[in-house]
Amino acid sequence: MLRFLTLNKKILIAFILLIGIFVLLSPEIKQSPQFNIIEKPFLSVTGFIQSGIAAVSGGISSVWNGYINLVNVQEENAALTEEVKRLRSEIIYLTEKAATGDRLSELLNLKVSPVINVAAARVIAKDPANWYEALVIDKGESEGIKPGMGVITTEGVIGRIVRTSPHYSRVLLLSDRNSAVAGLIQRTGYEGIVEGQQGKVLSLNYIMTDADVQNGDIIITSGTDGVFPRGIMIGRVNTVEKPQNRLFQSVKLIPEANLPLVREVVVIKPPDSSDVNRLLKGEKEE
Repeated sequence: MLRFLTLNKKILIAFILLIGIFVLLSPEIKQSPQFNIIEKPFLSVTGFIQSGIAAVSGGISSVWNGYINLVNVQEENAALTEEVKRLRSEIIYLTEKAATGDRLSELLNLKVSPVINVAAARVIAKDPANWYEALVIDKGESEGIKPGMGVITTEGVIGRIVRTSPHYSRVLLLSDRNSAVAGLIQRTGYEGIVEGQQGKVLSLNYIMTDADVQNGDIIITSGTDGVFPRGIMIGRVNTVEKPQNRLFQSVKLIPEANLPLVREVVVIKPPDSSDVNRLLKGEKEE
């Protein structure tokens, strides 16, 4: 019997509580004088149980409502985040379009020479192995572009055309070792050849040791190579060395144009130079 009561204790307690509640709620019992004697202990027990159930129920309801609100807030935040990303992308796109238009306007307004034609172009590809070597522009033979033509930006010289197709051209950058431009020191007029060094530094060669060259001197195109007209910016002198027992100085300069960041360019179309070439070769007019 004791084992039975022990095993079924919870069931018996619940059964007794149900009977007590039934008794308390019975109209006949409520009218009995002994009701108050029975009422108090059962009300205490049932009130405690009901308050516990109400508290647990309220807590569950509060947690659930909080969870639903949190989910809604997270969904709203995710939607707002996506909207911010979309608007940021649009702003970046429109900003770049405006900047591109401004740069192209500057290029088209560039004063090269009244007798020299120019063509504006966009950079569409760069050498993935070395950004200081070459790039491709979106103008080619159909627009009159030919190998040997000079390429500049509003900042200065960047290179020359070395290969063309009907609609595209390859530009050899000024910094490439195979690149050379006739330049001069603007302050003193000494002339030399600017050659690439496969990096950010250029070399101004064939400057005599007695020539006046200083750090910060501006180097411009001399106009004697048949590619660039005179006066286009090339760079600024960065280092000057005068080795002993040498005929020429060692002059290094930094290009004015930021070659890795070039996005729009102008191709210079010089006038027919056949007469100039003929005169250089010493041929006589027929």
